[in-house]
Amino acid sequence: MLQARLRELAADVTDPARLIPAVSAGLVLGLLVIVVELSLASLIFSGPLAGYAARGAGLTLFGSFVFCVVVTMCSGLPMAISVVEDAPSAILGSVAAGIAASLATTGTPQQAFVTVGAAILVSTVASAALFLLMGRFGLGNLMRYMPYPVVGGFMAGIGWLLVSGGVSIVADAPLTLTGLQQLCTAHAALRLAPAIALALALLVGLSRLKSMYVLPAVLLLAIGLFAAWLLGTGQSLAEAKSAGLLLGDMPSGALWPVFTAADRAMVRWDALIPQLPQLCTIPLVSAISLLLISSGLETATRRDVDLKRELYVNALANLVAGPAAAPTGYTALSFSMLGPATGSDSRLVGLASAIVIGVATFFGAAALSLFPRFVLGGLVIFLGVATLLDWAVATRPKVTRVEYALILAILCAIGVFGFLSGVGFGLLAAAIIFVVQYSRLPVVRQTADATTLSSTHNRPVPDQHLLRARGQDIRVLKVAGYLFFGSANALSQTVGECLQSRAADAQNRAHLILDFSEVTGFDSSAINCFLRMLQRSAASGWRLTFATPPAGLETQMRRAEPAETDRALFAPDLDRALELCEDAILEEERARLDAPETDARDQLFDLAVDDMMDRLEQAERFESLVERLGPHLLARHAKKDDVLLRQGDPSEGLFLFVSGQAEETRVESDGRATRLRTLGPGSIAGQAQPVKNAGAPGTVTALSDCAISFLPAEALKRLENEDPGSALALFALLSSLLESRLADTLDHAAHN
Repeated sequence: MLQARLRELAADVTDPARLIPAVSAGLVLGLLVIVVELSLASLIFSGPLAGYAARGAGLTLFGSFVFCVVVTMCSGLPMAISVVEDAPSAILGSVAAGIAASLATTGTPQQAFVTVGAAILVSTVASAALFLLMGRFGLGNLMRYMPYPVVGGFMAGIGWLLVSGGVSIVADAPLTLTGLQQLCTAHAALRLAPAIALALALLVGLSRLKSMYVLPAVLLLAIGLFAAWLLGTGQSLAEAKSAGLLLGDMPSGALWPVFTAADRAMVRWDALIPQLPQLCTIPLVSAISLLLISSGLETATRRDVDLKRELYVNALANLVAGPAAAPTGYTALSFSMLGPATGSDSRLVGLASAIVIGVATFFGAAALSLFPRFVLGGLVIFLGVATLLDWAVATRPKVTRVEYALILAILCAIGVFGFLSGVGFGLLAAAIIFVVQYSRLPVVRQTADATTLSSTHNRPVPDQHLLRARGQDIRVLKVAGYLFFGSANALSQTVGECLQSRAADAQNRAHLILDFSEVTGFDSSAINCFLRMLQRSAASGWRLTFATPPAGLETQMRRAEPAETDRALFAPDLDRALELCEDAILEEERARLDAPETDARDQLFDLAVDDMMDRLEQAERFESLVERLGPHLLARHAKKDDVLLRQGDPSEGLFLFVSGQAEETRVESDGRATRLRTLGPGSIAGQAQPVKNAGAPGTVTALSDCAISFLPAEALKRLENEDPGSALALFALLSSLLESRLADTLDHAAHN
């Protein structure tokens, strides 16, 4: 990998179109990082430890130098810039204050400073360990489920924070309600004007010219105009520094190493251990932030990000910098976007930044104190405005009104409450919107009844007529999706409407089948809805049947209400659920036929006689064919539960069922068994000719003792030559059976 990176960098160095914008962006970015890291050092080492802020700057700068080099060279994103971040530093500031307070009377300031360094070391190494674990177990991919509006609001919020930070750099006042009074003065306006002009120049120039010289030209022009203004007004550099026009107050001399081997003995573990709960929040906050940033970079750059690799790379950077007590760092979204925003996605941006940071860390940054403040602030404002335009304006045509409102809401929340609070609000709002929208989806995707849908169980002709007459008494609702309190209530309402469509009948019970074959899961609120359905169905003269219930559904229902659950039927698939309901209806109808005071049996005979005659004729043709094929057939017998043919096995001939019952089942890819059909006298299984790369579609199992005539494939070939008439009769029968099966399959598919 190192050789590939060196070849990539060599190609960028020899290409002026990539070298010039990359180095320009990198130098300014390095300077910006120095300013930020100095402020983070002041944040960590404040109050009683304020005197150690300069030494603390060595920790933050050294960490950013290491992060920048490691991530730039190893990340899958060439524009990725990693530095010591503000969220962990803010927590460390609280930890440092606690340590300083606990040692105020029992220790020295130097002990407190060294103990804070030890706390930083622990938190950074712990963050690296968490990054490694998340990468190892693939937890980074969870961020791919982040809703697009949340990512958009997060990116827009970053843009707002950049604009606010740029204004603060230039005017020394935050872009908040409390800072508006300071920003509305003539003095602040004069300082902001050149920064805003520089930002507008970059926006217009980079959007229209698309040239590698835009960034360096604008920066050089801005610095030249500032120098000309100083000469024209007669101000010296010292006066400009005192007026706040230059960065100023940069540390001189080497800032690293900070600690020596002798400092280890000064660590006060008794003051550090009580701070461990706060330190444990740093790895968690850092991991969440890193994944959010990686997701944002993936969306902003339209590149696939290997989240496992980014976790590993940032873990490596923290493991290298952690032992030197550098605070936790990870990829910085705002800094990483500077290169692409100015026309460069080269790794030279990160390396140029690392060089500037390294010089300040190991040699001092006094020379940087003469850099114009408005140039740095204007560049940050430009990056913030560009990000806001991309995510708060350009996204409007790409999303719905609700999603766009969510983006703006997250933007406002980040601006008012901060980064993590704003993202947390966005996730909560997105979850609520998702629940509301998902609950509105029709949970019942299809309805049918037994007039058009029946089980594959092979029934006598009279039973078929009885079931056809009671077809309206078996209703099927095909349910899909995840069943929670919203969708389960919608299903309950649909079931209620179905129950109301038929009044209670003391003689004829109706059956309602809920087909859960496309249900992905359920929660406890769905259990309560199902139990209420059972109560209502019993009162309405219905029997509720659950087909293909999700794992654990019956168990949880029985735990909640055993008596109510006993009223329900549970079937492994829709076909068997239909069979159970048909059996119940036939039991009622047979009892009615046996009643002496009715003539129902005669009426049924009149209705079914024609179909029965057709069935008898088919049976006679089949028996006649078996007799004609006698010399070519092999007699076989199967006992109950014997397997005649296994799914996927090559078929060696045809099985002609003379007596008995069998069924053909197929195991689906998810392990669920589906019954394809039942076979009885007159049925045929197997294949007339072996089909290449295609075995038996299902497993044929005997349900009772069966008598079978087997026609081997070789015998069929002889039959075609020796007795073409019998072969033609066999193929005619096969064609008729296949046509019937195809019609049944299409009918079932239309209702599944």
